[in-house]
Amino acid sequence: MRIRGYAPNVGVLPSPSPSTCHSERSEESHSVRMLLWSMYWFATRFFAPLRMTKNTKFAYAEQDVVGKVSADSRSQSNTIHGLKSKILNVENRPLLALVLLFVAMAPLVTQRIYASDEIQYFAYTHSLFFDHDLDFSDEYLHFYNSDKVKFADIYRDLYNKHEPATGLPINVAPIGTGLFWLPFYALAHVLALSASALGANVAADGYSQPYIVAICLASYLYGCLGLLLCYALASRVFGKAIGALAVVTMWLATPVIFYTVIAPPWSHATSLLVVTLFLWLWHRTRRPEGRTPKEWALLGLSAGAMMLVREQDALFLVVPILDFGFWILDFGLTVDANPKSKIQNQLLGLVLMGITASITFIPQLIAYRVITGHFGPSKVVSGKFTWTSPNFLNVLFSPEHGLIPWTPVLALGLAGLVLLWRKDRVLTAALTLAFLLQVYVAGSFLTWQSASSFGQRRFINCTLIFVLGFAALVAWALSNGLPKWAVGLVIALFVAWNAGLLMQYALWCSSQRQALDWATVLKGQADMIVRAPSLLWDFLTDRKKFYRATRGC
Repeated sequence: MRIRGYAPNVGVLPSPSPSTCHSERSEESHSVRMLLWSMYWFATRFFAPLRMTKNTKFAYAEQDVVGKVSADSRSQSNTIHGLKSKILNVENRPLLALVLLFVAMAPLVTQRIYASDEIQYFAYTHSLFFDHDLDFSDEYLHFYNSDKVKFADIYRDLYNKHEPATGLPINVAPIGTGLFWLPFYALAHVLALSASALGANVAADGYSQPYIVAICLASYLYGCLGLLLCYALASRVFGKAIGALAVVTMWLATPVIFYTVIAPPWSHATSLLVVTLFLWLWHRTRRPEGRTPKEWALLGLSAGAMMLVREQDALFLVVPILDFGFWILDFGLTVDANPKSKIQNQLLGLVLMGITASITFIPQLIAYRVITGHFGPSKVVSGKFTWTSPNFLNVLFSPEHGLIPWTPVLALGLAGLVLLWRKDRVLTAALTLAFLLQVYVAGSFLTWQSASSFGQRRFINCTLIFVLGFAALVAWALSNGLPKWAVGLVIALFVAWNAGLLMQYALWCSSQRQALDWATVLKGQADMIVRAPSLLWDFLTDRKKFYRATRGC
């Protein structure tokens, strides 16, 4: 039996007409328009497919002065009206509201590359596109020479550190995010060349503002698409309104908002997309008779993509493996004419998924070999890892760095998994195990604190898990008589807490970002009641003033 819902309305994606750019501002505007157009197409075609039927019987007016209207024209008109009515339908309003929120937030996306990790991801994109190699010396030197004080650590920790076997500068970032940026980066290059040819002062060197805008908006788009996939799955289980509410909460009240809007050129927005895509494909293809070979191959392709973006995302492969185990147990309780053949087919499907994922992962293996001299990550990474995960509990509960203290709304998302168990035990068991494996990996790193980061950013790949848990909790609360205004008030408080913490983080010195000082945090949250309007105004109108210099802190 085929699982219903969210089958894509297959069609050819038309190319938007490129506009001529005469300045960096016009290029940025064009990039924003491209982003909004892509989100609109994705939402209307992929998540809310319209089943349009051709009506071949029409009644024509005998005295029509224009003549007979062609069937094709009438059909096209009906399609447009049908599209409008479907979008404005009450049933689709949660999705529409979600997309409009993404659209409204797009102009706020920060368009800069600053942190060391961001530069390492960007180095892949620039070096592959312009130099066709994996020697990042030019990229590191460019940032260092642009500001030798601000980027002193880039020179010290990246440019001056070389892999012993190859002599190349180190790069501990995976290659996947840089590859996902390449289409947008190429588009920015075309726009930069066009603008330069028309006399604009735009350097087509891969570093100028059009390129930075392109990758920042690309990350934002990927994050939004990942959130839309979260909505697709949550709305199937709990309804569209609750699904949209859970997505908005887990976006605005968690570090996801920081790594999609404030600091997009990290890997986390892209990781959110590829992990959620993998889980969405797995859930969509669950059925008693098992998956087809094509579906197993698609799962493998998406698994390879998430492994390219962040290696630890490979642990989400436990989800279809555990699902297969439950399928075997359930299948053994049913009577079938040829059970052995079906089990063998699904076992071969798992093998096919693994082979496809391995093939997709080949670019990372090549990058390993070229940069480090062996088919594995840099010793800088492996030297920070211990298999015993001594900080498993600290990752969750440490007052200075823990997932829950930084982002308390996630406690509700995790608690909701108990309620999700009532609806789908296999889904709950698989997602819970995947989450615990992510905690294990995070606790195995000596850098488990994610110091200087906004929250435990390594768990952004688990956003779908938190969305489903929170949706289950909201559905339970509403069904047990909790007023809607009370649910809204709780969500608003969590969003306000996260916003206040985010504004404090922007004002903190580097040393203050190493760990939460709760006396400072609580005092700062109280101060934000007064300071928030002016800080928000600076964020909207003068981003440089918002990210004030911290000298003398």
